[in-house]
Amino acid sequence: MEYTYQLPNIESIGDTWTYFWLQLPYGIPGIISLVVGFFLSAFSFRRIFHTSGEDRVLSLNVAISFFGYGILGLVLSLRAWVMDRELLLALNNWLYLFILLILPSNFYICYALSRKKVFLYYTYLCWISVIFGYVGLFQGLGFHNEWFDYQFGKYPKATNYIKPFGIIPLVGYFALVLPFFTFQWKILLKRIHKSLFIGYNLLFLMTISNAPVLLGYNVYPGSFFIFIPLILIAYGIFRSDFLDVNELLFDRNGLFYILFGVVSFSLIVLSGTVALGLSHSAYLNDNWFPHALPPTISFFVAIFMAIIVAGSNPQAKINQLCAFSLIITAFYNLQSIPTKLELNYLILLRISQVSFLIFSLAPSILSRFVLKAIGSERPKSLLVVDLLSILCSFLSITPFLHNGYYRYDYGIIHKSSLVPYFLGVAGFFAFIIVGREIRKRWKILPKESKVALGSVLLSGVFLLSAFFPSHGFVIPPISDYLFIPTTLLGFAVLKLGAFSLPGRTIRFSQKLANLGIFSILFASLLQMPKFLEKLAFGESLFHITLVTLPLVLFNYLLVYVFARPLAEELDRSYILLEQAKKEAELAGEESEKLLLNILPKSVAEEIKINGYCEPKSFDEATILFTDFRGFTEVAKNMESNELITELDACFTQFDEIISRNQLEKLKTIGDSYMCAGGLPDSNYTNPIDACLAALEIRSFMDQMKEIKTQLNLPYWELRIGIHTGSVIAGVVGRFKFAYDIWGSSVNTASRMESSGIVGEINISQSTYDKVRFLFHCEHRGKIVDKNGERRDMYLLKQIKPKFSKDGLVPNELFWSIYQKIKQGSKIVLKSKLEKERIS
Repeated sequence: MEYTYQLPNIESIGDTWTYFWLQLPYGIPGIISLVVGFFLSAFSFRRIFHTSGEDRVLSLNVAISFFGYGILGLVLSLRAWVMDRELLLALNNWLYLFILLILPSNFYICYALSRKKVFLYYTYLCWISVIFGYVGLFQGLGFHNEWFDYQFGKYPKATNYIKPFGIIPLVGYFALVLPFFTFQWKILLKRIHKSLFIGYNLLFLMTISNAPVLLGYNVYPGSFFIFIPLILIAYGIFRSDFLDVNELLFDRNGLFYILFGVVSFSLIVLSGTVALGLSHSAYLNDNWFPHALPPTISFFVAIFMAIIVAGSNPQAKINQLCAFSLIITAFYNLQSIPTKLELNYLILLRISQVSFLIFSLAPSILSRFVLKAIGSERPKSLLVVDLLSILCSFLSITPFLHNGYYRYDYGIIHKSSLVPYFLGVAGFFAFIIVGREIRKRWKILPKESKVALGSVLLSGVFLLSAFFPSHGFVIPPISDYLFIPTTLLGFAVLKLGAFSLPGRTIRFSQKLANLGIFSILFASLLQMPKFLEKLAFGESLFHITLVTLPLVLFNYLLVYVFARPLAEELDRSYILLEQAKKEAELAGEESEKLLLNILPKSVAEEIKINGYCEPKSFDEATILFTDFRGFTEVAKNMESNELITELDACFTQFDEIISRNQLEKLKTIGDSYMCAGGLPDSNYTNPIDACLAALEIRSFMDQMKEIKTQLNLPYWELRIGIHTGSVIAGVVGRFKFAYDIWGSSVNTASRMESSGIVGEINISQSTYDKVRFLFHCEHRGKIVDKNGERRDMYLLKQIKPKFSKDGLVPNELFWSIYQKIKQGSKIVLKSKLEKERIS
């Protein structure tokens, strides 16, 4: 049978409990602001201990601001829910002690962002208004006992002590903040994330929107939704490296604690509500049994599986997403339980609205879980699902969720309004988006992933079955039996590698949790006779189950989940002790790795076998020298730490480049770098290798110069010299080994570098003869060496266009020639045009 429902008039309500249920939707946004504000404040306070100076002051002000806005959300909720005016007046006076601190904190944050003194002076003005407000609040004179009654709550009239709180941000925003953000937004967006920029503007506007209500005007206060800019600001701060969001949510188990903070609160509220607010008259409907059992089982099974899945490995994203999915389905079943009992429809409506506030996120969260389970990246198109889910969440506490109800033999079913249709559209889009990704990877998915996907699909089918009774079809919804797919989902994720460390201390914490469970169950059985006086045995057992099972899960969550990180640390200690022996065995291997970092591999092997290294002659080796021009002058203006860091960054990059090009680093002398090719193992390609490395080093230094120029910072310029000739190589030193080379070729290579041009690569005639067929070079004259001989010099410019597109990266033709040279082939001139071929 179909029924319409009209909300009661607020003036006609005299019962405090009924008043609360009627006003429930108006206070929910404020509670969300409270939770978000407190959470962000806690992590901001934590950062205070890891900073100093102005950063610490900024962190403190950010933490105070978040905390104050959380309290503001609480006050707005209390104004909507509390019927007793005397109590509400006292709460306003005390809680505004924290809310007033928002003003100076916000303007100091603006000062930190802008470095404009005017914001600092305005911060001092705000502190004066705070002190003035405290004078009134401590006397209980912050608000008059005169009230403005609105649909969204009862608001006490502010005295002159509090009115500045409504006026000062109004003036400050339009006179200072808005002009600054308007004219400096391009500069600001280079320093901060755009969500931080948008968030602070919204934050000020929502704070200002509270002013009309303080002054007695019937305007819905936008500060109810202050959690929106808080989330934007938090995201911007995270992206600005104030905190790392990935570290916060997963490495430090932030999402883990958020989820189970919400679950803990919900379990305690559920147990207390049933114990204090559910009377024996709720069981007057004989049809509550057995129809109330399936959603009850589904709710508790989903919460239990969420605890197991998330607690088994808090750092794993797939575990957290699975736990979130389980919790969401649990809230759907939670709203179904009271519909089987004989309760006022207003209570049923409000419970459903609160449950859908969380359940509406199902398409978004389940999509992310499935994508994570199959190892797929998140498509951009998923944003549509996110926006629809968030929209449904907001609309769930409005009249657009349900439009009356149907009464069946198995209970009451809410008649769908606009929100369920939007939710269906979001689910359809999610199915299409995720389905395409699954089809791409179906053949390579492990069995556990397919089971998880099947359980999610089965949950969707169960939920879709609720469409029929919500539209008048007398078909019992199988959505009450969600414990079937949720159990499969939990076990599938555990099979995917959920358990992090099954150690001894973890098993001990499990036993403690079980002991707590038996204690609660035993205590509940002692209460059974009291319930049997008014209820039948089955009704008494069901009632006690609703009271005690949330406490059992809460106990399990506290002992098993929150003690698990400590248990894992203890187990890691046991494991580390057991691994000590293995590490001792690996010490010898580490010594060998250290030797290989100092000496070439073949040289190190020779020393290990013979105890020494025999010097060797190499008829053809290529030596490369680099040196920074004006190093001493630039270094004078740099701190020692900065100088070493800069030099180390350059030489580290050089190391990687020469390693890729088969060269051997020999040593660094101050700002000079020396390496060679063709040793300790001879090869035919060392001149080409040295030229490729030189081009890459020059390209790296050119990029550094461009970056430094844009930042208006001093930069270093490089000279590079290369020569090919004979050398002698060997190991010198007895306690500190060093692989080095000697010979006139070393002096010639050094001469090529010192006589070179800044930003160019100066090569000798012998090197030029080896590489001129592959590289474009320019003759630059002769130089007199140490022995008085005149030597030709060339500037190595780039790889010839035939062998490279950009002059830096060789193409396939280059490498085919290179491989033949490596095998011993030689390039021979065929004509005066120097056409090349490989013999």
